Amino acid sequence: MIIAIPMSRDRLATHFTKAPEIAFYDEQLQLIARFENPAVGGGCSAKKAMLNLIIDHKADIVVVQHIGERMLGKLLDAGMSVSQTDNTIELPELISRAKDLNHRLLNASQGRASLNHEKKGGCCGGSSGGCGCSGGSSGGCGTSGGCGCSGKTAPTNSLDPRLLKIPSPQQAGVQYAGFRVIK
Repeated sequence: MIIAIPMSRDRLATHFTKAPEIAFYDEQLQLIARFENPAVGGGCSAKKAMLNLIIDHKADIVVVQHIGERMLGKLLDAGMSVSQTDNTIELPELISRAKDLNHRLLNASQGRASLNHEKKGGCCGGSSGGCGCSGGSSGGCGTSGGCGCSGKTAPTNSLDPRLLKIPSPQQAGVQYAGFRVIK
C-alpha cells in the first residue's frame, strides 16, 4: 500500500495543492520518494501534473487536511482513497489514520468549493480563457487534461462592451439622450 502525503515543513500540509512537496510512504512508514509539488504556483495544467505524479507513483491512499472539491473528485475518479486528518499529528499516527476507513472522503462535495474557479468564469469560460486553459491538446480543457473541465464554455455576456461594435456618436453623426435619437 502506497500513501501520498502533501508535505510542508515535514508535516501534513494544510492545503493539498499548495503543499511544497509530496511524499510517498509505504505502510511501514518507509519513505519511498519525495518530490517537489508541480502544482505550486501553477494553474490548471500544473494541478494536472500533480495529479499525474500521484497516479504514476501508484498511490492507494492520499492524505489531506483541506482539499478542493474539484481535485478531490479527480482523485476519487482515479480510484484513490482520500483520507482526511489534522496536520498536528505525527507521521506514525498520520499513516495509521490514513488506513482507518472512518477518515475517508467519499464524495467530491466533501471538498471545499472552488470560489476562484467560478470568479474566473468557470473552466474555459470568459473572455480571458477562464482558468487559463488554452484549449489545446497538451494540457488544455476537455477530456485531454488541463483542469479537467467538460469542455463547455461559459456563456458570454452579449452586452459586454468589448464584444459590441457600436460606432461612437462622432462616427455615426448622431447624438443620443437616453434612448431617443436627437436630431
